[in-house]
Amino acid sequence: MHNRIAPGGKPPSDGLAALFDAIETRGGIAGVSSRAVGANEAAFRAMHLDLGEIHAALRAADLDPPLVTICADVLRIPDRFDWTLRRTELVIVARRIQSDGYASLNLDYRDGTTASVTVFAEEVDGRFQAIAMTAPDGPQPAAFIFDAAPAMGGTRIHLPGRQPVETSLDSMRDLPSRAMTVVEQALQTECAIASLLREQRPDLARAMVGWIKSWSDDVPGLARIAAELDKLLVAQAGATLTSLSSWQKNAMAATG
Repeated sequence: MHNRIAPGGKPPSDGLAALFDAIETRGGIAGVSSRAVGANEAAFRAMHLDLGEIHAALRAADLDPPLVTICADVLRIPDRFDWTLRRTELVIVARRIQSDGYASLNLDYRDGTTASVTVFAEEVDGRFQAIAMTAPDGPQPAAFIFDAAPAMGGTRIHLPGRQPVETSLDSMRDLPSRAMTVVEQALQTECAIASLLREQRPDLARAMVGWIKSWSDDVPGLARIAAELDKLLVAQAGATLTSLSSWQKNAMAATG
């Protein structure tokens, strides 16, 4: 189930790529990012990813795998981005999706029915769309707009019958097992990075932990780790408030 926990704030995506790189280097964490591209499956996992670069990598490899899994803390979609999916199941799992302008994922159902887009996100900044293109004798093309996080945590655009539909999802358990393996690795890494950010960027760390806890029921063993990190963040926030209170009392005493 999706245990939706609203983050304490919305950290800006600007500069996060550099921040994550610095944390990864300083913390010496192995396996933060990975990329595997094959004829049957492609998977991209990192704290910060660019959808344009992912699409370019698949085109450079001249591959159109039936399953593409993308997992990130922040996924950037460049302006004027356009990707046509003919037989690919695209799975996007990102705490924050940042769309820089006009962007479109085109589901081509004129010669098949297997293409789909599944999105799990906590925040969507900007707007992008999925356009379902059907056969000439089928329904009119349908546009599905993404300008906010899915209400239940996730959503899938697909063609289960004659008409393209949007199906709300409150669990990742329906994802393909190969995609779920990538998701588990990504959330475990997110937990490790959040622990390193709790002093430097406590707001971001809290948002990341909230995202992890949202899906803890879907990933065995993740709930305990996220809960322990959450306790550390709460204790740290309490210590900060106590310190500020003492400073305010001393300032008042000094000024009479």
